[in-house]
Amino acid sequence: MRSTLFKDRINVWRNRMSPVLYCNVVNVLNSIRGKKHRISPVQDEQIFLADDGQSQIHFCRRLRGNQFKRGVMQHLDMLAGQYCLNQIDVVPGGVFIDCGANIGEMGLWAQARGLAYIAFEPEALEARCCDLNNFDGNSETRREALWKETTMLTLYSMPESADSSVFEVEDSSARIEVPAVALDDAVDLSGFPGTVVFKVEAEGAEPEVLEGAARTLALIDWVTVDCGYERGKEKAHTFVETNVFLHDQGFRLHGMHPKRVVALYRNMER
Repeated sequence: MRSTLFKDRINVWRNRMSPVLYCNVVNVLNSIRGKKHRISPVQDEQIFLADDGQSQIHFCRRLRGNQFKRGVMQHLDMLAGQYCLNQIDVVPGGVFIDCGANIGEMGLWAQARGLAYIAFEPEALEARCCDLNNFDGNSETRREALWKETTMLTLYSMPESADSSVFEVEDSSARIEVPAVALDDAVDLSGFPGTVVFKVEAEGAEPEVLEGAARTLALIDWVTVDCGYERGKEKAHTFVETNVFLHDQGFRLHGMHPKRVVALYRNMER
């Protein structure tokens, strides 16, 4: 109880600091603790740049800045391992489709392997970071949620913890009306001869996202899905529904990351 209260107070203190002071304090602490990255404020001081001396990445939530303490590329490799992407032999010339792109970390991983990048992220500030990290700042991140049909949805916003969801969750900071689109209505994969990967991180809406991709899945080689305990207030997992649906579409389970309940599926028809 005391530990949680102390952490809450630290978080309040961190968020109340000016961006410049926050960066200065973090950089001093990082130097003392031997962490690789240093941070600086950019973009009207709502967005920060982490720099480890070799690689850089933009981020926008102060609570998540410590992810880069071992280095930017090390963080990307860790995330790729959680999504089981290290089990894929990537053929350049394909595309990585990112549902729930957040700041676009997986875009950096994908483009380093010769894949084009299509990102969907309904949180505005995260989408802006994704643009800066992957598209030279151009507004190419799709500000949409993926869903089973093209419509409008209520997003229960929890950007500080990257838990925003179209299902009602406890402690959401806001309710935002956002456009939603089915993948079948959003992409044309006919021009990608290399590996096609679909990453689904939909905070509990994985079954609906896959339903909206039923036609497109025939052109996708790999699907990696976070099926963890994130669906609504009940915090239900979505592994059973996801597994049945993808099996019916010709995919077979290839690998898992049990801690996050992430499952990697291979299209056996490609």
